[in-house]
Amino acid sequence: MHGTQSSRLMWRSVVLSCSFSLVVITSGESAEPKIQIEKTTSQTIPLQKPQNSSPTIGILQNITESVKVPEGTHEQIAIIEVGSKFLAGMRINSFCLNPSGQLLAACGGERGEIRVFDPDGKRLETWKVPIVPDAINVDQDGMVYVAGSGKLLKLDSHGKILMTREAPHAKAVKASNAKLREQVVQQMKSRSSTVSSMVPRLENMIKQIKDKDKTLTEQDQKRVLSYERILEQYKQMAKAENNKKAPTDAQIDAQVEAMSNQKLRVSSLSANEKEIFIACSAIKGYGYDVWRMDKNFDSPSVVVEGLRGCCGQMDVQCCTDGIFVAENSRHRVNHYDRNGKLIKHWGKRDRNGVEGFGSCCNPMNVAVGRAGEVYTAESNLGYIKRYSADGKYLGFVGKVKLVPGCKNVSILVSPDGDRVYMMDLTRNHIIVMARKSIVPTETSDKKS
Repeated sequence: MHGTQSSRLMWRSVVLSCSFSLVVITSGESAEPKIQIEKTTSQTIPLQKPQNSSPTIGILQNITESVKVPEGTHEQIAIIEVGSKFLAGMRINSFCLNPSGQLLAACGGERGEIRVFDPDGKRLETWKVPIVPDAINVDQDGMVYVAGSGKLLKLDSHGKILMTREAPHAKAVKASNAKLREQVVQQMKSRSSTVSSMVPRLENMIKQIKDKDKTLTEQDQKRVLSYERILEQYKQMAKAENNKKAPTDAQIDAQVEAMSNQKLRVSSLSANEKEIFIACSAIKGYGYDVWRMDKNFDSPSVVVEGLRGCCGQMDVQCCTDGIFVAENSRHRVNHYDRNGKLIKHWGKRDRNGVEGFGSCCNPMNVAVGRAGEVYTAESNLGYIKRYSADGKYLGFVGKVKLVPGCKNVSILVSPDGDRVYMMDLTRNHIIVMARKSIVPTETSDKKS
């Protein structure tokens, strides 16, 4: 999570209320620490251990180290630099693969552009676009579809803009402005209550540990220390909240605008032969919806509602068999038909193996191979796995070297399956995985 102290506060409050053990994981100031990245080349770069890293990273590293990771079918061979190294303030937000095997990276900052790379990472072209793109995809004919700033664009294979339309969910967001204002006011009223209520809860949690045994274990001592740090932060925030005056209309308007901008964002976009699907925040509440429309952006309708996602991410990818959604907060993949009827879902939370999905919210992203197999990507862990369309585990693809954090880790698979690409938002690049010459056979890694 990024943003102001209040946004971090809301995230911590939710996590603390979900699980006793997760309090330690949220004790750091940020889920994504700033890391000094060494100069990159076309070869794989070893991940540097963060200096002064938060307890979040250390604990998550311990979790991943406790899992025996099987040998994958692919290995990391290169990194494609995409973002601000070329132009300050320009970051990769999404990417796709066109029929020619070129990578199209949707980049945004104060302005937007699409950067085109060959499979080996050589930059070929740069297309300027009049929006800051959130999501991008391409159909089998090479037509490019881009979403961002509340708009949808259609481009030809050379980057010429053929069509611009207001996104259907943007119209709905504007129409619900009064409802958003009510929601913001309610949030502001409840925020102070939430902060104050966390103080006695944390004090009680600390007391329970200390009363458990006269001699605390090393793990218990670490928990107490972490809880005490969080408690002090909540006390300071509670004091600040109590000293605040009632929010002004200008403050409420600013919050409404921020919420509107968040709801305008498109988490993912996918295109098949006839239709386009986008995933975005629900107009009401905090879930996610999936919209379907034709390739001229006409006849839009919501086909899936109430999806649960974390960190502003919900990935939907379509194929001839319908759509696959990585519902990360439920640790599962959902398979729907084009009308949004649930066909099947699979997955479970699994911190001790690789057949399920680990960390706090995974799988974060999905991709569909040519044969209809489903690839999943897990943020924080860097795992890529492969399943049949009905959810049967087919094997471990590989583990990428990824900066830990809960975030969008979009993946793409080449038509022949020999290459798999994963996006690393933190380091602003695309990681390239290639099939090994000798493919390993998984044996005893399912129950590690």
